[in-house]
Amino acid sequence: MKITYLDHSGFAVEQGETLLVFDEYNPRPAPGKAGLAGGVVTEADVRAHARSALFLSHSHSDHYCREVLALPFGETVLSGDFPASIPGRRAQEGESFSVLGLPVRAFGSTDLGLSYLVEVDGRRVFHAGDFNLWHWEDESTPQEIAEATEGFERILADLADCAAGTIDLAFFPLDPRMGKHTDRGAVRFLKALRPKVLVPMHLQGDAALAERFAAQHPQVRTLTQRGQTLEID
Repeated sequence: MKITYLDHSGFAVEQGETLLVFDEYNPRPAPGKAGLAGGVVTEADVRAHARSALFLSHSHSDHYCREVLALPFGETVLSGDFPASIPGRRAQEGESFSVLGLPVRAFGSTDLGLSYLVEVDGRRVFHAGDFNLWHWEDESTPQEIAEATEGFERILADLADCAAGTIDLAFFPLDPRMGKHTDRGAVRFLKALRPKVLVPMHLQGDAALAERFAAQHPQVRTLTQRGQTLEID
């Protein structure tokens, strides 16, 4: 399985003849590079695979762009918050369905939209979207902290019931804006789901944060430069 970093929370996952793209939002390639090497999925990349699917977790502008929507994917999966004018299959939290013959389950998010668990050739890939333990204890009230934690733990429990110990690859937020609480959600996710590999995302450009987190957790691998790739067995 080959993973290419597309920027922020965007990734391309290639498994055999299948291409899965998650939350690509930056249509401009890295300087001097093109296509996946530049961190951008092109029409040629899509057509080079027998099966291709685009998964968009929610409609925030840092998680999709009109250019990726125009590519000839075999199927596009969207959360329900996208405008009706954008074509694609609308998924709902808790729904299990098939995309191009691949089993998919949609889980909730603690922000807008959904998170996705996709199985390809017997391997399970989870993309969290903006699912995370979002709260800032220095700014939030005790009630807001309790509500954020409760919502996170509810979705985490749903995930654990379905997928604990079976996820081969997970993409999960590690956002430095949360200060001393930056890794709280990711650590809970690692403990509850035990993915074989976790790649941090939503880094706000803080590559050093990802590297420090990886040094503390052996199952964490980092992708911090657009077009950078990782291959896992």
